[in-house]
Amino acid sequence: MLALACLAGVKAPWANAWAQRSAASRGSQNPSGVAAIEAYARELDAYARRNARRGRLFADTANYEDGSAPRWQEFRTQRALERAESYSVATVWPQATNEALVARFVLSSPSGDWAQYATYYYRSDGTLAKLHSELRTFMGDLIVIRDRLYDSGGKLLQEKTRYLDLNTRKPKKVEAGSFMDVPLEVYAKTNALPFYSLLKKKG
Repeated sequence: MLALACLAGVKAPWANAWAQRSAASRGSQNPSGVAAIEAYARELDAYARRNARRGRLFADTANYEDGSAPRWQEFRTQRALERAESYSVATVWPQATNEALVARFVLSSPSGDWAQYATYYYRSDGTLAKLHSELRTFMGDLIVIRDRLYDSGGKLLQEKTRYLDLNTRKPKKVEAGSFMDVPLEVYAKTNALPFYSLLKKKG
């Protein structure tokens, strides 16, 4: 399905372990400053690793090439997800209310020329705190890493971009227009996620 190496798959149903946790040791669950957001994102990464098998799995099962409207579906296992042969998949770790805390997307196309990995970190109030993305493309042999931090009102606080060589992973100088970028949708709130109605149902 993806020509480039994908993120490791996870399986199993929804979990609400986050709701049983106290406020993050390095900040609140609704961080507003840059340092607090970065610390919060690291904590959510650790939470996802500890609960790798508890992520909920979603995929857009619409036909990629005929321009069909997105048709997101939830899958119970990684094996079932792989059989769907989707080019847009997501793993989500929700809180007790079924609102997302971490949403990790893997996006690609039938050509296999590129793959994009994106992680959305949400505050407990449903607003986007951070968007981390990594585009790997054979068009220019690039890895484009972006980190975007947002306040609770959706304002961009900080954006950082790094370019690496796809093969060596060493920094690479890139001129404007020298590669085909793949813009990401910015889901500023959890209710903007394309599978939100499915997410609100207990997994």
